Amino acid sequence: MKRSLGMPILVGVVANGLAMPAVAQENTVHELGAVTVVSAAGFEQKITDAPASISVISQQELHSRPFTSVVDAVRELEGVDVGETRDKTGQSTISMRGMGADYTLILIDGRRQNNHGDIYPNNFGGNQFNHMPPLEAIERIEVIRGPSSTLYGADAIGGVINIITKKEYEKWGGSINVSRTIQEYDQYGDATSTDFSVSGPLGDQFGLALRGSLYDQDASSPEYDPVTDPSGVLQERELGFGSGGRTVDNEDTALGFTLRWTPTDNQRISLDYDDSVQTYDNSESQLGTHDSADRLPRAGYAQDQEFTREQIALTHEGEWGFGLSNVSLTYLSTNNEGRTLPLTADERQQYDDIVATNADCVADAGSDACLAVLGSTFLPRPERTLESSELRLDGKLDLPINDQHFVVVGTQILRGELEDGVFGLESGDAGEVFENNFWALYAEDNWTPVEPFTLTAGVRYDNHETFGDQISPRLYGVYTLSPSWTVKGGVSTGYKTPKTIDLYDGITGFGGQGTRPWVGNPDLEPETSVNSEIALYWESPNRHSANLTVFHNDFKDKIVRQDSALCSATGGQTPCVDLGDYDTVDGIVTWPMNVDEAVIQGVEVAGRYQISSRWSLRANYTYIDSEQTSGEEKGYSLTGTARHMFNGTLDWQTTQAFAMFLTVEGRQDRFRGFGSTDASGGEYWKNYEIYHLGARLALNKSVTLHARINNLLDEDFTSYDVGFVDDGSGGYDVEYYDDYNNKDARRNFWVGLQATF
Repeated sequence: MKRSLGMPILVGVVANGLAMPAVAQENTVHELGAVTVVSAAGFEQKITDAPASISVISQQELHSRPFTSVVDAVRELEGVDVGETRDKTGQSTISMRGMGADYTLILIDGRRQNNHGDIYPNNFGGNQFNHMPPLEAIERIEVIRGPSSTLYGADAIGGVINIITKKEYEKWGGSINVSRTIQEYDQYGDATSTDFSVSGPLGDQFGLALRGSLYDQDASSPEYDPVTDPSGVLQERELGFGSGGRTVDNEDTALGFTLRWTPTDNQRISLDYDDSVQTYDNSESQLGTHDSADRLPRAGYAQDQEFTREQIALTHEGEWGFGLSNVSLTYLSTNNEGRTLPLTADERQQYDDIVATNADCVADAGSDACLAVLGSTFLPRPERTLESSELRLDGKLDLPINDQHFVVVGTQILRGELEDGVFGLESGDAGEVFENNFWALYAEDNWTPVEPFTLTAGVRYDNHETFGDQISPRLYGVYTLSPSWTVKGGVSTGYKTPKTIDLYDGITGFGGQGTRPWVGNPDLEPETSVNSEIALYWESPNRHSANLTVFHNDFKDKIVRQDSALCSATGGQTPCVDLGDYDTVDGIVTWPMNVDEAVIQGVEVAGRYQISSRWSLRANYTYIDSEQTSGEEKGYSLTGTARHMFNGTLDWQTTQAFAMFLTVEGRQDRFRGFGSTDASGGEYWKNYEIYHLGARLALNKSVTLHARINNLLDEDFTSYDVGFVDDGSGGYDVEYYDDYNNKDARRNFWVGLQATF
């Protein structure tokens, strides 16, 4: 059913904006050369001088569209794709330069946020991008495209996203933002979010910042028309967990504070605390099989799924005669609650015996009497603990040496633990705890032998307790040809260690709703990459700018999961890990292995053109060509990243108080996956372009109204084709071939109100 509540909102904003007199406000147009960043080299520098391909997302840009996670912030950047896949909760993931979500490192003020183990098994990984500061607490977001392991270590093999928070303590002030998304079609769920941030001084030496957010989204259940098979039978489409664009009711909350002490003019000590909770409804087994007698032996999920994160950080910053220092101690704890333990091997055998011998079950396995026996025997299931915790010490020195060298040296020490109730289940002693311990040293020198040229050379040494040593070098040069032109490029490396559990000699998890064991592989090697790039930047005094980047990435030892028969059935060709009693169950396991090498190369183009004092155009285009050069999928694309991606925005600043914009997103030639075709034999998902129309109205110096029509032309992403297969008994099985991999909502309306004080 269609609703028409949102269009009047945008029309009202536009009408009032065009009618209102000018309201004085800060000019929000940024010149590229004026933007400074800290993520590329560890210290502040102009974006054109940074030794990396880097983009900056301002707070104004964040306020111009619906924002619930870091995915929403980066979706319009060159080289970034958020459409590869969705998890069971409907969360998108972030791919950078053709590398999937597992290869993107998330930082908050330079502190890493990625878990060191798989805390979101069974396709819940998109939630890792939701634990972030409230919108009103964010100053900007810096995005590095390409490997950055020299400074940041493991996981930075695809790129780095650094969320920089506000640090304003001179006087009391703050902001609050309330927004609402209203769907035109009631089969999609509305959403409401509230964010706030307030900070100020406590006496002469102390400052306090408070922040929080609340996000609430209703469930979505897109409707699919039934199809009639050749025999005239009407067939309803059945969808799997979290598929078909379906989402569940969910609520996200985040609260935090920063207490800052300035004991002297050159020292600052900060205590940060943040807590976030994500809750998803699973009362009808929308996300996974809710434990009940009629679903046995499948088990593993409670009525609600809850993901929590707690973070405490103590940081010391110093300004000394020799340079700058930064030392932080961080404790990070992430929990996945709402999971239960699958049946043990003994219980699986007991279940089979009951179904085969119990009189009530033999007569009717679905009878109340049989289900009562099964329920009393196997339910309720024990809770499955899923918890990741780590204590991390980071230290860094910024050392300017004469006028030619700026040296950054640092260290990182991590002590982590991962507990999962299924670890050790093969031995009957479930609940083992895996440790993840390592230390690292790194150094980088930014050398300017002559004024127009800077050469950055760096190296990082990691020592991991489980898999050993890793050295990650990089070399990058930046040459300023003229005040308008800059050329830069270099070679950088990235690596990703195997997850600690993937090296375990035993059971690490379960698929098939708790029926198929996953096992580790002690012989895994780290995944590595070498990235080379060259870029040309141009900026004009007239606020025009453009940049062109060509990159090439050699990716080796990709880790994939494969289903295979047990070691005993393959003559040792698959890993002979310890399965305990589970070696008698099913005969198939899922295990990780290093199989693939790939080459990823492409072009990124971005630019901004100031058409007039009121009109401007900004756009970017990315071409990515990836090919696996070894393994079973040799010759195919590495991931589902679209080959062609483009984004563009036309801005119209009608007055100082009112602005409008039209945005387009386009994706073409997105690879379906190895062995996948649609009904006509195609290997690619359908191409699409979607448009968004937005407006911003400053009601006064303190209050701003934002509005946007998302999916302006009402693109329907639920379309599909079908094929019919004769089942041999006069009927037909239906095979469904979706046109799009992700089922974004149809036209909807978003409005947000921001107030500063």
